[in-house]
Amino acid sequence: MKLRERVEPVLERSAVRRTGLVVGARAGGDSALWHRGQLPDGASSILEIGSITKTFTGTLLADMAREGLVALDDPVNRHLPDGVRVPSRGREITLEDLASHRSGLPALPKGLLRRSVWPDRRDPYARWDAARLEAAVPRSRPRRKPGRRAAYSNYGAGLLGYVLARRAGTAYEDLVRERICVPLGLTDTWIDTPEPDRPRVAGGHDRRGRPVPPWHLAALAGAGGLRSTAADLLVYLRLHDIGAGHPLAAAAAETRRTRISRGRMSVGLGWMSLAPRWKLRRRVFLHEGGTGGFRSFAGFVPEEGVAAVVLANQARGVGRLGMRVLAALLHGE
Repeated sequence: MKLRERVEPVLERSAVRRTGLVVGARAGGDSALWHRGQLPDGASSILEIGSITKTFTGTLLADMAREGLVALDDPVNRHLPDGVRVPSRGREITLEDLASHRSGLPALPKGLLRRSVWPDRRDPYARWDAARLEAAVPRSRPRRKPGRRAAYSNYGAGLLGYVLARRAGTAYEDLVRERICVPLGLTDTWIDTPEPDRPRVAGGHDRRGRPVPPWHLAALAGAGGLRSTAADLLVYLRLHDIGAGHPLAAAAAETRRTRISRGRMSVGLGWMSLAPRWKLRRRVFLHEGGTGGFRSFAGFVPEEGVAAVVLANQARGVGRLGMRVLAALLHGE
């Protein structure tokens, strides 16, 4: 069964009641894109990808570790300014802990939740520049000893992106562009989309379809600050094909290696994975994302060379749709 014949029935049943939707799929060396709804440039529209950004941050960590710029077991405090220290509980938190959500740190830094209520509730991270983040670090205490269990932390991932950029002596966006986007030819993946392409940037909508402003994650950009296209993300996911020959493939493989598990779910450096079940009889690697007006999904099965991307400019989840697309790619409907 051809790629389009597998995916289109899933898309037609699942794309209703959404403001705008882009789906990308790849299998057997073939790839295709679909779009529905209100989008400025169809399938080539640029959308916020939210927490899929965390997989880019994990890839940066693995790549910089392979180069010797950092080590996975480096204490976070080694790469922070003098006088700025992450509190410890049992042992120091490492860069690997941050990437695998096992640091024990809270979901948000001290003060962000309160400040997001007013006046920043529609763009809650926007004022979190480096100075505010560094001031919050000593006050954001771990809730448990690192390594004990996985607990999702936007703060931890954002802090990781911040310290990696600081180690490289550049901004987080520039680090992603230099080490991932340019080598892979990802022309539409940015935090701040260049002026000529800004008409292609989709506006976000809440669950009811009402327009909402974009999000700006400032110093916490490593947790969810990137915008991209489905086409760019399909290219990015090729790094995870078994036998991929790109220089970044070794770093990508390191991000898939399990650091901690709970039930069917395992966590690597950014990427999550699900044990085989139902139609998905292979381990599936995935990440979802969400900002104020967007939802996203990226998933792949390395052994089969299949990948799926779903981007929506509305705050309605797309994870189920993404998993159904993967199931269709693997086994048909």
